[in-house]
Amino acid sequence: MESTFEINLTFWLGTTVMLFLALGLITTVILYQKKFVQAKQKEAELLLKTALESEKKERERIAKDLHDSVQSDLSAIQNYLYMIQKNSSANTFDQLMEETKVALQQTIANTRMISYKLMPPLLETRGFLVAMQDYFEQLNKNSSVHFTLQCNTNEVAISTNQGYELFRIFQEFTNNLLKYSQATTCSLFIRATKNGYVFELVDNGISFLFKEHYKNSKGLGLQNIQSRVKSLQGSLEQKNVPNGNHITLEIPL
Repeated sequence: MESTFEINLTFWLGTTVMLFLALGLITTVILYQKKFVQAKQKEAELLLKTALESEKKERERIAKDLHDSVQSDLSAIQNYLYMIQKNSSANTFDQLMEETKVALQQTIANTRMISYKLMPPLLETRGFLVAMQDYFEQLNKNSSVHFTLQCNTNEVAISTNQGYELFRIFQEFTNNLLKYSQATTCSLFIRATKNGYVFELVDNGISFLFKEHYKNSKGLGLQNIQSRVKSLQGSLEQKNVPNGNHITLEIPL
């Protein structure tokens, strides 16, 4: 009897322990999944917040650009036309007409740049590669930095949405370059590989440690770059070079 009782007691104790272990394991898995889901939700909320803040900043910037450049240029042209109307002197007329012509050309250039910042017109019709080439041509005309683009393929076969994200990434990098790096040259190298594309942005400006600035930055520009890279399922690295900056971006097909 005692032997049977001990066996039964051992069985039930073992079963109870196993149940507790199983419940503990299940609870741990559930808690882990809950934390994982919460982390993903927080990440999604952060990305959404970044996107909304970026859109707000972009709208504010565009409004400022329109006010400071186009509106000012149009006001100047309006004043020139008023002066032409009031003054019939031949010499003054020629001078005012020339100034009006220059102001109109400047307005067209400013409007075109604002348009590029909103949506590159060639991106949907001609693709990413042509849009980047045209963008660099515009930068060469309107800045002291010499931009070049080299590609080992005649066409970068990506979707319009991917092209838009890539364009915004390199636009953000070039904007930072123009503001802070004091560079004189910048080159974008594009290579098609078996698995996708490799983009290398190289300049001779002041060294800028992207990841360090990203960790400490409260600005949206660097956060937008990381968000866009993630949406492309890509990887972004900065090579250690003695001078300037060398950014490498890889995206899968």
